[in-house]
Amino acid sequence: MERENMNQVTDNNFNNPFSGRKSEQVAYFMPYKGHIHNPGMGIITMAVSDHMTTGYTPQERAVGDRKKPFSLTEKMLDEVTALPYIDNIYIRVGWNDVQKEKGRLELIPEFEMAVEAAQKAGISWGFRIMQASPSNPAEHLIPEFLADKLPMYPYYDGDFYGPSPKKLPLYTKEYLKYWEEMLVLLGEKYDKTTELEYADVSGFGLWGEGHHGCHVKPNGPVVDLELDSRERTEEIVENLIHSHQNAFPATPMVLNLVLSEYRAAQQAIQEGCWVRRDSYHHWFQADHAQYGLMKRSDAAMIFETVMPGISMEDNEDPAFRYSYLEMPDRMCDYGAAYGIVGFNPLDTLHADHMVPQLFDAFKNRIGYRLRPSICWKVLQEDGSQSLVLGMVNDGVANPPGTVIFKAESKGEFTSVSVEPGILGGRMALVELPLPKNCGDKIVLSMDLVIGQKRRPARFAAQVRSGQAPYELTICLKH
Repeated sequence: MERENMNQVTDNNFNNPFSGRKSEQVAYFMPYKGHIHNPGMGIITMAVSDHMTTGYTPQERAVGDRKKPFSLTEKMLDEVTALPYIDNIYIRVGWNDVQKEKGRLELIPEFEMAVEAAQKAGISWGFRIMQASPSNPAEHLIPEFLADKLPMYPYYDGDFYGPSPKKLPLYTKEYLKYWEEMLVLLGEKYDKTTELEYADVSGFGLWGEGHHGCHVKPNGPVVDLELDSRERTEEIVENLIHSHQNAFPATPMVLNLVLSEYRAAQQAIQEGCWVRRDSYHHWFQADHAQYGLMKRSDAAMIFETVMPGISMEDNEDPAFRYSYLEMPDRMCDYGAAYGIVGFNPLDTLHADHMVPQLFDAFKNRIGYRLRPSICWKVLQEDGSQSLVLGMVNDGVANPPGTVIFKAESKGEFTSVSVEPGILGGRMALVELPLPKNCGDKIVLSMDLVIGQKRRPARFAAQVRSGQAPYELTICLKH
């Protein structure tokens, strides 16, 4: 019996674009070790939040939560942005911190200070506006001009500074209308700015995170408030998402995975929104994890937050012991593009001073780390040349956007755009046509397009300067 030829190729898609073309290896690049400052990834410090307190044991933090919050200063911002591995500033404030009257923004000084600090340091920033927060010292976060117009619901949650109970607004049509107005005002001011890297969809749930777990009575059990019917809640979430998308068309929208149980949130994930989770231990459920992994390849994951000294458990089962020092690695295991340390600048500075090793995993693993491991010069049939880049991603996440590779020689440029889905896992061969009449050397660079914003990015390649470079020089003749 004659054996069937198993080598016969019948799939027309099994096509090798380099078959029959002469190639020559011209360069190799080893991985860069250490922190890389790049768009679309990195280590985040919160500049201002509803946790402006200190304490680095569970007991100390509990005491701090009951004290009047401290105020952000320019000195704090200068010190934390001076840390060479801080890539992004996160602003987390209440609705009443950005608006006082109808039709006009009025930002608290801390908000503007944080934006200016990011610009001064040459780093990016992002934000979340909250409509309710148990840990904010105010009774509610609604602008005063709306306090008498919007019905509110009292709730208890935790032992925080300020009055008790706190109040959250009900999700009426009037509420949604004014929330949209605020988003439009913020979008008009900041959406087109390059430094704004992402913006959280918010306005629903405690801390704007999409859940309503709280105490209805001071000493009662924790319940998940159901303020509307399921059908109405689906409409509310859809409205909030669409309002955000319309106000910030140029900036990636970040969705907390708690919201992923709603149809509009699932649709937003499929359409490419970024995702976030505000905790890892205990509350990071398998369904949330799976929805996060179902995000598009050009979407980033933001993990919040590593608290120095707080999250530790010495369980009898050694496989269930954990420490805050391990959390950065676990967040990277999931594929985080960003990781947050602390709830305010003093938390980040404390970690830098007392437990600097906490940042090691983030410095060496987080986000994307692109380099051409091997480069070939390849001849075309017409005699022209291409550079084939054996691109490797040493990070844990795809770049969150289209990568544009560029070659320059004698003032002439060529480029090729690559979707992020191929830049993860194993090596990907990227063909970059070379400029006509190029010399013996070319300069390779790359840009990343995030949303509607384009920025240069560094290669994660080891070079003589000891720094991750924006450009790689490649000799075509040896």
